[in-house]
Amino acid sequence: MSTTNSATQERTVSLADHLTNALARSFTLGIDAEGFTHHYFRPADAVVVFDGRTLDHYQPLDGRPLREWKSFVSQKRGWTSMGQLAHLGLRVDTERKEARRA
Repeated sequence: MSTTNSATQERTVSLADHLTNALARSFTLGIDAEGFTHHYFRPADAVVVFDGRTLDHYQPLDGRPLREWKSFVSQKRGWTSMGQLAHLGLRVDTERKEARRA
């Protein structure tokens, strides 16, 4: 009589799963021309602007697309760099908010 032990199957988490989970919470939108970091906090649907550890501004979006904030900053201060997940985050935010309006 033989026994067969099956290996415990662990859930494989893909890179896409990691990105989706990260975007579900927050991500850095970018750094403006004045050196301030703009961070999107999805649970509050708000942008937090800070310089190092000092809070500069807190902007609730109240359901408006994050791309509107990106455009506003482009006109007022300009951007020096965008966050690693910014382009994907902007797309996900737009799709999520447009789906709610439909």
